[in-house]
Amino acid sequence: MRSALLARRRRLRIRGVTALEFAIVSPLVFLVIFFALEMGISMWADATLEVAAARVTRLGQIGIPADQTCKDAVIKILEDTMGGWVPEKTALYADVRVYEPGELNEVDLNDADYVPICDAGGRGDMVIYRLGFERPSFTGIMSWLDIPVLRFARTVIIQNEP
Repeated sequence: MRSALLARRRRLRIRGVTALEFAIVSPLVFLVIFFALEMGISMWADATLEVAAARVTRLGQIGIPADQTCKDAVIKILEDTMGGWVPEKTALYADVRVYEPGELNEVDLNDADYVPICDAGGRGDMVIYRLGFERPSFTGIMSWLDIPVLRFARTVIIQNEP
């Protein structure tokens, strides 16, 4: 009888230790899982932007259809490719400029006064494409790290076909 009572007490102590270990370790495990999900989804969105950038630059190389303006053509491709990744059309940005050697070709996309332009250039011109979008964190875990908005961007320079 006494040995059964001791065995029962030991099992209860082990259960208590197990519950304590779970309470200590589970928040860290959930944090790692959500962070891994966030990074995986972010990498997927970034890869989708890479595909959109390739499509936009190809359109610029072969020429924009006469019935569309440069900006309309670029934004349409971005919207079609990015699909559900972009919550609003205003979150997309596209800047297309003819590269001028020796000039300052940098653009500060965070400047409030900055207005993107769309100039796909002519045959044989070098053109810089800056494309991207912003969106809130997918799982919300990045806001814990004081990163409320994720920015995805691509800069591509190409030469139009002669």
